[in-house]
Amino acid sequence: MKIVIIGYGSAGMTAAGYARVFNRKAEIIAFEKRSYATYHPCSLPDAIGGVLPMESLVEEAPKLPRFKLYTSTVVEEVDRSAKVVRARNLKTGEKIETEYDKLILTTGSVPFVPRAIKVENSESVYTLKTVEDAVAIRKDAEKYRRAVVVGGSFIGIEVAHALRKIGVDVTLVEYFPYLMPGKLDPELAKTVKEALEKEGIKVILGKGVSLVSGPAGDKRVVAGDEEIKTGLVVMATGVRPEVTLAKQTGLEIGERGGIKVDDNLRTSDPDIYAAGDNVEVKDIVTGKPILSLLGSTAVRMGRIAGINAAGGNLTFKGVVNVWVVNIEHLQFGAVGLTLEMAKKYGLDAVAVTISAPQKLSIYPEASELTVRLTVDRETGRLLGGQVMGKSGILCRLDVLAVAILKSMTIEDLAELELAYTPSLCDVIDPLHVAADAALRRISRK
Repeated sequence: MKIVIIGYGSAGMTAAGYARVFNRKAEIIAFEKRSYATYHPCSLPDAIGGVLPMESLVEEAPKLPRFKLYTSTVVEEVDRSAKVVRARNLKTGEKIETEYDKLILTTGSVPFVPRAIKVENSESVYTLKTVEDAVAIRKDAEKYRRAVVVGGSFIGIEVAHALRKIGVDVTLVEYFPYLMPGKLDPELAKTVKEALEKEGIKVILGKGVSLVSGPAGDKRVVAGDEEIKTGLVVMATGVRPEVTLAKQTGLEIGERGGIKVDDNLRTSDPDIYAAGDNVEVKDIVTGKPILSLLGSTAVRMGRIAGINAAGGNLTFKGVVNVWVVNIEHLQFGAVGLTLEMAKKYGLDAVAVTISAPQKLSIYPEASELTVRLTVDRETGRLLGGQVMGKSGILCRLDVLAVAILKSMTIEDLAELELAYTPSLCDVIDPLHVAADAALRRISRK
C-alpha cells in the first residue's frame, strides 16, 4: 500500500506517524511546501515575546521506516482517475509524480484579512502563520517599538501580550464590542480586557479597521473615527480552511467552507481522507458542522485519518472545542457553547457565574477561579463552560470537556468525584460550586 499525505503540519505529521504504526508495510510519502519539516505554530507568540528562541520552533521530521518527506514542494494536481499526485520542488523546479492507494489532505488553513480593510501599503503589515512571520514581526517590533494588532481573539491577544512583553507600545483593535467574540461571554471578556490594559496595552473595542496606509515605521491605521500612528501592523483577523487543492480535485466542500467528510474522515472520494483545519467537523453539543481550527483537533483527526488510510476503521465523533490561553498573569479558556452562542442556536439555555477559591487561602499564591457554566434549562444538560484565573484552570477545563463529551447534566457534575489536597485545591472544587449554583438557577424555572 502507498499512502500520500499533502501537508505536514499537526494533522499530516500525526497521520504519517499513526499510519506507520498501524501498517508497517505501507509506503508513506508526504509533501510540504515549507522549507522545514515541522514547527510549533501555537508557540509563535512566545517566540516573539522572547520566552522561546526562534530556532527552537523548528524540528526535523521523525525518522520512520518506509517514509519520505518532500519539503519545499507544492502539490499542483491530484489526478483522481489515475490516482496520481503531481508536485513541483519550489527550489529546483523538479517535477515529482507519484501514485497513491490512499491520499490524505492535511492542507490546513490560511490567514484571512477581511475585504473591508483596505491595505494601501503592505510594508510591515503581517499575518502570523509561519516562523518567518514571527521573525519578521520581532525584527520590526525591535526597530519601530510601536505596533497595532487587529483582532481580539486567540492570536491577537497572544501577540499583543508578546509584543508588550518586549517593551513595544501596543494597541489592540477589535471590531466587536468585547474581546474573544463567540468564545467568551462579555462578563469574562471584560476581565481579559482589564488584564491587557493593566500591562499597558491600549484596547479599542467596537471599531472596525477600514484603512492601513503609510510606509514601514510610519504606518497609519484608521479604526472607526480614530487614526492610530504605528510602526507595524499585525492582522490577527482569523484564518480560513485551505481548500484550493480540494476544490481543484473536485471534492465536496461543506456549508462552512471546509472539506466535507464522513465519520471515518473520508471525503466524497472514498480513497481520499482529510484532516485538520481544512475540514468541517461535527459540534458534539449542537450536532451541526463547524470549523474547529485548533491544533488539538488537528492531531485527533490526523490520528484517525492515518489509521483509516492504512486500513483501519475508526470514527471521529466530533469536537467540544476546548481551548485555553495563557498570558502569564491570567489564564482563561472555554469549552462548548457560550450563552450567547447557545441562544443563537435556538437553545433554551441559562448561565451562572461564580468565583471560588482555587485552593485553600492559607497557602501562598492562593487565588480565586471564575467559572461560568451554560446549561440547558429543561434537561439540565451541560452545554458549555468558561474558566478564568491566575492558575489551576487547565484541569477544570479538561473535566468540563469530558462532561460535555459524555452529555452529562449539571447534577452529574455536582456529584462528580474529584481529587483533593489543600495545597492544590479546595475541598469544595470551584466546579462543584458552579454546578450547585446552576442547579439552584434551573430549579427556579
